[in-house]
Amino acid sequence: MSGPPLANAAPAPNEVGKGDGDSTSVDRLLADLRKLSLSKLTETPTTDAIFDGLEKVLGEHAVVARADMPVLARRLHAVFRRLVHLSQIPGSGVQQETVAASWGLLTELMPKDGPGALGYLRRLAMTVSDLLDELLEDMS
Repeated sequence: MSGPPLANAAPAPNEVGKGDGDSTSVDRLLADLRKLSLSKLTETPTTDAIFDGLEKVLGEHAVVARADMPVLARRLHAVFRRLVHLSQIPGSGVQQETVAASWGLLTELMPKDGPGALGYLRRLAMTVSDLLDELLEDMS
């Protein structure tokens, strides 16, 4: 089975971020990310799981149960690692300052205490959200 274009090679610099600004471009990017996650990066969550996780942590009425924190942290950290990788592609639209500001999250472990774990989870979710925003914004 051959992987999706996103997994095979980095796009040429003049092809990155050249979307028509409609939902078709966003859908295509998300579909490519999903194909990549299903074909090559099996620990990467599905698109729905990514946005569900962000909503659970950052939503207006978010209350994260302590028992859910490790699962959400693993899910968001897997996405974060993939986004950091994608951000290194020239012309990805991600500001390197955004990645640099969150670099410590690549190696930081979630604290064991409840408030510390929740703070870590919120920082991780906000970082994933920011990176996704920058990747998708460049397509419009």
